[in-house]
Amino acid sequence: MLKKVVISVALIGLLFFGYWSLQKKESVEISDDIIALDGKRLQFETNRGIFEITLSAKLAPKTVENFMQYVKSGFYNGTIFHRVIPDVIIQGGGFDSEMKEKPTNSPIENESNNGLSNRLGSVAMARRAAPNSATSQFYINLKDNQKLDYKKGKWGYTVFAQVTKGLDFLTNISKEKSITLGIHQNVPRDEIKLISVKLINEMGLKEITVITDANDSVKAKEVKITEIEFIEGVHYQKLESPLPLMHTKKVEVISAFSYGCGHCYGAYAQVEAWKKGHLKEVEFSYFHAVWNKAMRVFAQTYYTAIELKIQKEIHVPLFEAIVINQEKLETKEELASFFEKYGVDKNEFIESFESRRINKRVIQAEKLTKIFQLASVPEFIVAGKYRVDPMRAGGQNEMFELLDFLVNKEQAIDK
Repeated sequence: MLKKVVISVALIGLLFFGYWSLQKKESVEISDDIIALDGKRLQFETNRGIFEITLSAKLAPKTVENFMQYVKSGFYNGTIFHRVIPDVIIQGGGFDSEMKEKPTNSPIENESNNGLSNRLGSVAMARRAAPNSATSQFYINLKDNQKLDYKKGKWGYTVFAQVTKGLDFLTNISKEKSITLGIHQNVPRDEIKLISVKLINEMGLKEITVITDANDSVKAKEVKITEIEFIEGVHYQKLESPLPLMHTKKVEVISAFSYGCGHCYGAYAQVEAWKKGHLKEVEFSYFHAVWNKAMRVFAQTYYTAIELKIQKEIHVPLFEAIVINQEKLETKEELASFFEKYGVDKNEFIESFESRRINKRVIQAEKLTKIFQLASVPEFIVAGKYRVDPMRAGGQNEMFELLDFLVNKEQAIDK
């Protein structure tokens, strides 16, 4: 009996161990797009094999929205399963190969009272002792662990999905040898790394032709892949009123972002690479979205940097200061001190920051955010009429494939 109690306590401790900080919990407005994810599948590709999960968005909408934000930003790519107990649990989503914990978004509201149970194959959010402390880490139950469920008066661990392919694979790798690294116990000796996590969009069809001889023996097998085009209303949205902003013969692509968005920072290098690869056919620009007070300050900062002709030098450092280092850059004085490090006089910064020109650009950004119907960032507007985001596209890589598709579509129209 004592042994069972010790194991249970250790298991519960395992689930909330290792988070780098707790932040103030924010309320989340759930969109129809999130509810539409109910029953959708995610494919996890690891260096050891593939498994799939099916989402329960209707019963755990806030948790699924939070999880998909990490998925669409590519946050999980390169993370490891850092804690494994044979036939009990496998946990990941927070550490890189060097056992360094990645910075996360704010913690989310506990939804463990949704009726879903920590049974074999279920996927749930790991957290600290506080009920509303889950961020990015998740775990998969390799046995029935109902002691982790919600009970009246006691919060549990939120289940939000179920493994529907590859559970045997996960169970088998959980039995491999583990080691202790510093304060971290039960770390797999042989690394289990996530290569990618993506929404399965069923983008291709396989046509298989089998040729047999007179004795019904198979002589040849032909496999042909038929690609299905991205579908309007499913993988991207068409705006009600097209609004191109540039006078150009190229295809206009606008990248909506925010300095306060970790996903935007994570995607920045890939966005830049895509932009440089499409200079001939695309007129590209960035746009700072605005729908709350904090984003307004960041937009003000972005357009001030452009006004002072220092945007290229300061863009990435600003991202890193806000997202990675979590520096307090909320007032004009704090921002002026930051810009001063890059050769900008404090008074010159404040004068520009408070100018009517910058205020006018921020007001315009607020209006465009509404016109473009932006619900999150990063998002893209193509040709002033198509809205693209990683979640609808099926993942970050798929998003860039979709941008290619829409650019080609617009070029075909011009011809």
